[in-house]
Amino acid sequence: MEHLIEESEAVGVNAELPKLLKTMADRAIAAGHGKEQYPVLIEEFGESGNE
Repeated sequence: MEHLIEESEAVGVNAELPKLLKTMADRAIAAGHGKEQYPVLIEEFGESGNE
């Protein structure tokens, strides 16, 4: 995801969505879900408004 963010910014493409997904993935990993599949991000999506 980091590569997608860097390349998007390098060519002037809006990188807000990949940044959001990276933030959510980072939180899921920090919460101990690093070995789970992408559906675990649904839980993080529900949490994103609680900060």
